[in-house]
Amino acid sequence: MNHETGLNPKAARILARRGEPSTLPDRASLRQETMLINEISLVLAEKRTSLSVMRTGLAVLALPLSVLSVLIVISRYYDAAQVIYLLGPLLFLCAGLTILGIYLILSAVRRIRALNRVITLLKGQNSQLWELNLAMKEERRPAAAQAAGPDKVF
Repeated sequence: MNHETGLNPKAARILARRGEPSTLPDRASLRQETMLINEISLVLAEKRTSLSVMRTGLAVLALPLSVLSVLIVISRYYDAAQVIYLLGPLLFLCAGLTILGIYLILSAVRRIRALNRVITLLKGQNSQLWELNLAMKEERRPAAAQAAGPDKVF
């Protein structure tokens, strides 16, 4: 094993034929890349949590709408003046659930946007991740925009 490259001579020759560098990255750069990937994994886990909160908010928001829909459909079978003592608290509870659902959705959207900014900053710290990001954006562009060339971005 060659102590300068960290590779045995046969591996160094194979890499040289491929045109790849014949040295292994040093431990500090590997540690830095590992930390960066771990940070991105943590941010993505938080993003999944925020998406779960948003899904919960949507479910909480759908419940009062369902209850009110049922009340409207069966409204010909009861007189609202006679059951106001039941409708009042029910409508109050529906209003509370609606507010809670909207709050959960809005807080999740704000959190997801903040996490997307953090992910973009982390991708900017590593050139390989940044190139991957650009390649993914290039794939999502419409065919007409790709044919126009890279300088004509809409």
